[in-house]
Amino acid sequence: MTAGVAAVALVASACGSSDSAGSSAASATVTVSQANGTTEFPVGAKRIVAAGYSIDNLLALGIKPVAVVQYGQAIPTPWEAGKLDGVPVIKATDGKTLPVERIAAYKPDLFVGDAYIVSKSNFQALSPVTKVLGGLSDEGDGAGWKAQLTALGKVLGMEDKAREVIAADRKNVADFAAKYPGLRGKTALVAQYTASSGQINLVADPRDSANQLFTELGMNVPKAIRSNPAFDSGTEGGGRGYVSLELLPTIAANFMAIYPNGATAADLAKLPGYADLPQVKAGATVVTDLPTIMSLNMPSSVSRAWVLAKIGPQLKIAAEQPAVA
Repeated sequence: MTAGVAAVALVASACGSSDSAGSSAASATVTVSQANGTTEFPVGAKRIVAAGYSIDNLLALGIKPVAVVQYGQAIPTPWEAGKLDGVPVIKATDGKTLPVERIAAYKPDLFVGDAYIVSKSNFQALSPVTKVLGGLSDEGDGAGWKAQLTALGKVLGMEDKAREVIAADRKNVADFAAKYPGLRGKTALVAQYTASSGQINLVADPRDSANQLFTELGMNVPKAIRSNPAFDSGTEGGGRGYVSLELLPTIAANFMAIYPNGATAADLAKLPGYADLPQVKAGATVVTDLPTIMSLNMPSSVSRAWVLAKIGPQLKIAAEQPAVA
């Protein structure tokens, strides 16, 4: 059992059994221990406003929210295309402060959002309006889509469907790994080049959600990155530090997804040392747009299926290359 699943801590109340159906539909309420405390939810909410990876969790369950909150990237994302037709988009300035009054106008009986947007302050601001489900913890597996989907399945009386979604996601990744066994033991990087500051940012922690997909494919962050303290600093948390371009020639790997923030692929090619990186020379580098990099940084079952298909050709090349440790 993973830490995220263990952290769910769900307790069904009232009478009724879910042993055969595998759902909480017969229960009046369920209690969820989440990052912002313990909350009792009536089972089977109908009017749901969602944000972040929680939008995808609902879509994966076959539920269309009554409204969604947009912050950062535009909605619908490419993997949500055609699935949110007719759903109003509430635009937030950022994820730090939610537009509570505009959310309340949709009369939700549940707000569900990712671990970032359901901060303590946002949780407290929304709680007088509706029940709120965020990340089950602030970090680790409990902060991810899978742990929340498990809890959401309980809250909506759709435990069986939630398990099916998680199993299908696991099979999709496992099937890809079996198709390209050469990926095992290879290395992968998720990076960003910020033109305005002339810096690069790597996701150096193998446990980070951005590296989750590659870990499941049998890949790892290069040892030279993991063992260099320069890549494990910065205000964004461990393993996401910004460093100068002097270190660019040291970020060798078998595969790389890099987002040129404020720049283009042509700009990247001009950076000293970039063209000589083995992942660039081999053609195993994906220069991404914002949706693609976000699908890795804040994954869901829906976005993972989309991005795996998108970066599949470059991963195939990486599988065929000698290992870059």
